[in-house]
Amino acid sequence: MFVPISLAFLSGCLYYLGFVFFKEAAAVLPPLRGTQPGHFLATVVRNGRWLAGVTLMGGGVVIQVVAAPRLSLPVLVTALLAGLVPLVALSVLVTGERIGGAEAAWLTAMAAGGLLVSWSDPPTPAEIPGASLALLALPSLGLPILLFTIGDVKPDGRHARPLTGIAYGIGAGILVGLAELAFNLQARADFHGPLTIPLLLLFLTAVTIGVAQLQMALQRCRLLTVVFVATVVAKAYLVIGYGLVTARLPGESFGAFWLLVPGVVLIGVSLVLIPRHEPAAEDPADALPPLPPARPLAPPAAPVAPFAAPPMPPAAPPAPVRRRPQGPPHGR
Repeated sequence: MFVPISLAFLSGCLYYLGFVFFKEAAAVLPPLRGTQPGHFLATVVRNGRWLAGVTLMGGGVVIQVVAAPRLSLPVLVTALLAGLVPLVALSVLVTGERIGGAEAAWLTAMAAGGLLVSWSDPPTPAEIPGASLALLALPSLGLPILLFTIGDVKPDGRHARPLTGIAYGIGAGILVGLAELAFNLQARADFHGPLTIPLLLLFLTAVTIGVAQLQMALQRCRLLTVVFVATVVAKAYLVIGYGLVTARLPGESFGAFWLLVPGVVLIGVSLVLIPRHEPAAEDPADALPPLPPARPLAPPAAPVAPFAAPPMPPAAPPAPVRRRPQGPPHGR
């Protein structure tokens, strides 16, 4: 039992390490869009970091092929969810991301909800139910595309805050969960049966679109939030999908149905309340240097008329008037 659990945990760690390489590649890749699949493929296959990430994730799939048939679904999902701890460490130590208190609390609550869902003991169908799986797969492929289109629209404006990527994580998580459901149904049947080829095609289609959406999300959002949300949603989808494809009432499909309901509620509440925008950062253009202290003003100068005549020289003092002396009258 210890070896299969360790292998399942190792496969999850390889997945998350591959996403770290995807995040590093996202910093140097040109903008990627889902409406241009040809440009997307031609761009990523020329990037060495992206190819290294795909190689690591492929190694994780191979290891999970060995571990999955030897573990019950609750134990397998628990081992994969335990890989979220290395994901947090890689996000902080390698990519330099930081996580706020509110975001950490709701991500922890989301992981707890995922554990409750995984312990609800879903049944393993005796044979692969093709019709039920097809009814589940069609909306599961369409809904993520809708969420990706109308969910996290890139904010515009100088003061618009970046998104944390919740809609990206939900959409990619549904796709990855569908791929894991197809994969584990094959693993329980030892990869034999009439639906082996259709399930393999479903797995490749879902995982390809899911990884592409995650790569585009990593160009716009932080690694930790997007991949964390996608992982919990994918594992919840995997467990619930097992119950739905049995075509029975949910209460009869799960051995511990009383754990399923609070787990789903906890995941849903966490997805609603987790911050959808990054904290507001100070705009460098708004961060002007402080003004110097005001200097005392000089006394105002006397106003000068614009066309004043030059000043006149001072007038000369008047000349003294010389008077004749008064003598005695003439003839006396």
